[in-house]
Amino acid sequence: MSNEVEVIDVNAVSNHAAMHSVMVMEQWGNGETYNEATWVERGRHAVRQTLEGMFELGRALIVLKEHTEHGRFEQIAKEEFGIGRMEVSRLIRATQRFATPQMQKAAPKLMDLGKSKLLELLVEEDVTLVGLADGEEVNGMTLDDVDRMTVRELRIALRENREQMQAKDKVLGDKNAKIDELAEKLEKSKKWGVKEPEPADVASELNIAVSSKTVAIRSHLVQLGEYFAQMSAHEQVHGLPHREVMLGAINQIEADLNLLRGQYDLPVFDGSSETPAWAKVDLPDDGTAFETE
Repeated sequence: MSNEVEVIDVNAVSNHAAMHSVMVMEQWGNGETYNEATWVERGRHAVRQTLEGMFELGRALIVLKEHTEHGRFEQIAKEEFGIGRMEVSRLIRATQRFATPQMQKAAPKLMDLGKSKLLELLVEEDVTLVGLADGEEVNGMTLDDVDRMTVRELRIALRENREQMQAKDKVLGDKNAKIDELAEKLEKSKKWGVKEPEPADVASELNIAVSSKTVAIRSHLVQLGEYFAQMSAHEQVHGLPHREVMLGAINQIEADLNLLRGQYDLPVFDGSSETPAWAKVDLPDDGTAFETE
C-alpha cells in the first residue's frame, strides 16, 4: 500500500512540475518547450547587449563631458540618465579602457561575465585582462573561475592579490633601500679613507641580526599558541566559534613566509633528507628564546 502511495506522489509531483513549466513558458517563453542551454545562451546574449549599451552610454558621456561645463554635465547625467558622479566615472573609465584594439578583442569573453564583474576587473592592467580572456591563469584564477565566483568573492580575491603585491613591493623597496644605504656608506668610507669592514665580519653581524629576529618570531608564535589554547577552551565552553580566526592567522603567516621564500628562491624542507645546514646552526641561547616580551 505504501509503495502505491509513493508512486502516486511521485507522479503527482512530476505532473505538477510539467504543468508549472507549461504555465511559465506560456507567460515568459513564447509557448516554447523549456531547454536550459537555450535559455542560458539567451541570458548571455542579453548580458552582452546590456554591456554594449553600457559602453554606448559611456561614449555618450565622454562626448557630453568634452562639450559641456562641469555643472551642466553632472546635471545631464543625473536628470537624463539617472546616474551619479561615481557611476559616471566608472562608465567613462570602462569605455576608455575597452577602446584599444587589444581590449576590443578580449571584450566578448569578458563581457560574458556581466557588468558587475567586468567593472570589478578594471582594477587590473590591460595585459592581465587580455591574458584572462585568452585562457591564461591570472593571479591564480582562470576565466571559468571568475565566471563561477560571485561578485563579492571576486572583489575579495582581487583585493587580496593587490595586498600581496603591495607587500611584495614593500619588501623589494626595503631591500633596495638597504642596498642603497650600504652602497652609500661604502662610498663614504672610501672617500674619507675609512677602512672597509671585512666581509666575514659583515656576514657575522647579519647572521646574528637574523638569528635575533628568528628568536623573537618564535617567541611570538609560542604566545600565539597560548592564545589558540584559550580560544579553543572558550569555544568548547561557550560554543562561540574561533577556528576561522585561528586559521586566518596561520594562513596569513604562511603567506608572508611563502612570499619571502619565493622572493629569494629558497627550497622547502620536507624532512625527508638529512638535516640541512641551516638546522645545524645554533641560535643564540640566552634563555630568552621562548620568553614572553
